[in-house]
Amino acid sequence: MMLSNNLKRVILSYVDLIISMLIWNINQNIFGNPLIICLILSTTTFLIIYTPFEIYWNFRDIWLDRWKEIYPKDLIISKLRIPIRSGYKRKNRHLSAILIYPQDNQITLLKNSIVVICHGFSDSKETLQNYYFPLAYNGHIVLAYDARGTGESRKLGRRSQFLKRIDDYREIIDWIKSNKDFRNKRISSIGFSIGASTVLCGGFQNKIIEKIIAISGLSIYKKNLPRYNPFIILNYFLKGVRLCPKEQENQKLSPYLIFKELHGKMNKEDWKRLTFRVMLIHSENDRIIKFKNFEENSSILSLPECNKLTLKKGGHTHKKNELILVACTLEFLDR
Repeated sequence: MMLSNNLKRVILSYVDLIISMLIWNINQNIFGNPLIICLILSTTTFLIIYTPFEIYWNFRDIWLDRWKEIYPKDLIISKLRIPIRSGYKRKNRHLSAILIYPQDNQITLLKNSIVVICHGFSDSKETLQNYYFPLAYNGHIVLAYDARGTGESRKLGRRSQFLKRIDDYREIIDWIKSNKDFRNKRISSIGFSIGASTVLCGGFQNKIIEKIIAISGLSIYKKNLPRYNPFIILNYFLKGVRLCPKEQENQKLSPYLIFKELHGKMNKEDWKRLTFRVMLIHSENDRIIKFKNFEENSSILSLPECNKLTLKKGGHTHKKNELILVACTLEFLDR
């Protein structure tokens, strides 16, 4: 279940109070400091722990909400519920999704394209509107969905169930191919962060997917998952992310290892056809998913320069890179 910011504050305050009480106890009972000194030191400890998190949450909300009021009048947006198979026999399980396309039906018929958008770990389908609305304006039908544990799909499971997210993505592709309105359209997939791993791990071997764009994606899950940033570690801990998965799980979650295994089994021409469908995008100053992930993935894929985009700045969220991302995406999709 997705934790609200208020619930995060309650949990943080509770842990913070325990640490502050410990500081009070040490100063009073061990060092024999007067009450005013104990109060100052314990209060200072509380603020030192709590303040950075509060600053982070507030600045993050400002960043994520910057595109919140986008409501284009000349795009058609409809809600979908895509059925997902699960072990629950008595429940109908669905992913929440939206379908976006222009009112001009001629441009949609001309493109004959549907693009599946897979958001990142802490995002939802609405977060990336600034990125996928321009794709719809250019005639691509866009299918953006809430991954399990997020947004309107939060009751489907936990957002930390990365392997099931890959299975869900595969079921979305199957749903598109079984839908009479979309089965003859060209299918492309775009993923951000963990969504990039989802489309690479779940779609690379599927030849019906014509284009795959992975933005800020991992290469080897167990080796490169960020685990030294205290804010990220706490975030992962609260949301149940496994930092040290078993080898079989790591293999399924690591695009690089999947590429490596397939490369040894395929002939040169088949391998080239698969890899030429992939575009990788990364910022050199990404502090969450380090740039070496891009280097490892692009190296094993032997991608041509036209299938790679590296940006000096922008970090993990590609701040101020929105326009170039859209431009390069459209060029690659229409190539």
